[in-house]
Amino acid sequence: MSKNVKIGIVGAKFAGGFHTDIWKTLPGAEVAAVVDLSEEARIEFQKKYGIQKTYGDYRELIKDPDIDVVDICVPNFLHAEIAAAALTGGKDVICEKPFATMREDAEKVLDAQAKSGRRFFYAEDWLFAPALQRAEKILKGGGIGKPFFFKGKECHSGSHSPFAKKIRFCGGGSLIHLGIHPVGLFHYLLGMPIQVTGLANGGLEENFLHKDFEGEDWGIGILHFPGGERALVEGNYITTGGMDDIIEIYGAEGLIKVELTFGSPLSVFSKKGIDYAVEKAEFTHGWTRPAVNENESLGYKNELSHFLACLKGEESQHPGTTVLAGYNVFCIIEALYRSNREGKTIQTKEGSL
Repeated sequence: MSKNVKIGIVGAKFAGGFHTDIWKTLPGAEVAAVVDLSEEARIEFQKKYGIQKTYGDYRELIKDPDIDVVDICVPNFLHAEIAAAALTGGKDVICEKPFATMREDAEKVLDAQAKSGRRFFYAEDWLFAPALQRAEKILKGGGIGKPFFFKGKECHSGSHSPFAKKIRFCGGGSLIHLGIHPVGLFHYLLGMPIQVTGLANGGLEENFLHKDFEGEDWGIGILHFPGGERALVEGNYITTGGMDDIIEIYGAEGLIKVELTFGSPLSVFSKKGIDYAVEKAEFTHGWTRPAVNENESLGYKNELSHFLACLKGEESQHPGTTVLAGYNVFCIIEALYRSNREGKTIQTKEGSL
């Protein structure tokens, strides 16, 4: 591998942009190419970030001998297809959540990683959020005694992406798009649940607000763990006022509460409105609590910095980001949907349902 780790970004829109913003700040990382079906998007991205190479097909990126790692930042339904192809083509892979949208595709990624021996990094940013990392240390240090109940949610007013409206593109609704974050966190902290119970709106006319979304605009899940712990997870598109990420951990001798998105130390009053407050905020006038740096507070910078260190052989991979972790988190989400459809609790086990 060259002195710099050369990264190929797949997807020149929102996620590809903020990943590149972060890569540009990390010594030893070089975004060497970008892939997007849209020529206009490719050109705009290339000009903004000064990237030398662009491709209209991810297969051409995989063939590029200069690329060390493929960073997948495209709609959900393409994650597994591109990941499996890149692994098979001899590239390491970083993939945004979810791991896949269908079981057969998820299994193809597992198989491709096992056969190729290449590294797969499941990009769950909550694992690297500074507030949650501090909470983990307090928890593991016995600060609240034995923990028994966990709550986690990510909620906002709905995705602007047209892909989020179709189940075949997104894999579901707010649970797979937002609720997957607390599922990933609790899977890392507690392991694989032994059973799950899910409840969600039915999509379209059965949704509370988003009648044009095939997937649910509100969903919850209850996860039961082998040690007796319980966890409540939620993802919804019915929350106004900006993205709301909250985690609570209840123990025999204390309680931890984390506000990832509304926990800013800044308070601002503006009559005309400021440039930005927090993701998904409908307006910025009046009193707001603007985020200081969401790339850092939500864990994205620490996450990509860790992946870079792993690629350079400087750190061991975080166990919550492995290919099996990504697969298990997908399986939990899949089981929650199955529970909702069948109206019963689903038994689970690691790597299979």
